[in-house]
Amino acid sequence: MNWKSEFLNLFTSDDAKDIGKALELKRKHIPEKLYRYRSLTDENINTCRLGEIVRGELYLSHPKELNDPFEVSSILENTEPSSYMRDKEDFTELFRPIMEPNDFDNIFSDSRWYDRLLSYVAEKSVSPDKIETTKVALTKTIMSQFEEFNSALNDMSQKMIRLACFSTTPNNLPMWNHYTNGHTGICLEYTTQNITNLYHINRLFPVYYVDKIPDMTKLFLDKRQPKFGCMEYIAIHKLSDWSYENEWRMIFDAGSWYFDHKDVPKDFWTNGKTIQFIQPSKIIMGMNISKEHDGKIRECAKLANIPVVKAIQTEYGLNVD
Repeated sequence: MNWKSEFLNLFTSDDAKDIGKALELKRKHIPEKLYRYRSLTDENINTCRLGEIVRGELYLSHPKELNDPFEVSSILENTEPSSYMRDKEDFTELFRPIMEPNDFDNIFSDSRWYDRLLSYVAEKSVSPDKIETTKVALTKTIMSQFEEFNSALNDMSQKMIRLACFSTTPNNLPMWNHYTNGHTGICLEYTTQNITNLYHINRLFPVYYVDKIPDMTKLFLDKRQPKFGCMEYIAIHKLSDWSYENEWRMIFDAGSWYFDHKDVPKDFWTNGKTIQFIQPSKIIMGMNISKEHDGKIRECAKLANIPVVKAIQTEYGLNVD
């Protein structure tokens, strides 16, 4: 088992001691350097970027601000309620008193008990010519409940979670193109040993690239949902299409700042949040950065005593040393 799999097993354990082991394991594998690709505009260079470089600020985005429409989402992987019916206890308690013993035993001893129960209810409720349409209507009604639960879970997670994205590499061409407006921005290097705030270290997570987004509704109904870090579990999973980003994320939730739901200001639910972090250890200029932006960034870097280099195009890709 690799360390990332071991971490996830420990982090989603029912035992609080395992959570501590998970965080300790993760700390040992945090990369020495993390990189944050940033665009530059005339508007943000004197505000956001100055704050990041000189004051060591870090902007945590609302999930809706990110470019992946599946961010911090649970996606139902099935459209049939039978896929979510794992626990028979509630149904057996409900139907045992009102069913004939033979019918009860035949239905609930079958692995397809839910489908058979649906047919039984329809047969007892309507005339034979309406059984199939009634089953369809019942299925839609039940499935809508799972959809509502999943939607509510996503809404809560996306309102609660705030995150900042880092990469493990500074010369990733797609990242430079996508996140620095075609190499016209900058890449901020962070030396993770400089992070002295243990809470910040614990809030750094590797991203897991998967073939399908987790179905948290199914995990809840199967009683396999993480007892701790449920929203973080959702936030660290992304589709494999994004694996080129080699991402780590700083993930906070509303509880990181507010003790009670009533204390949360209204604008928090729809906006990102800036925290005090650490200054970059180096600034890498995009190879297409404008002369004006280059000068302003160098002024900021000089104020903060941060070294600056410029990415150079070579036959092997970008040289950022």
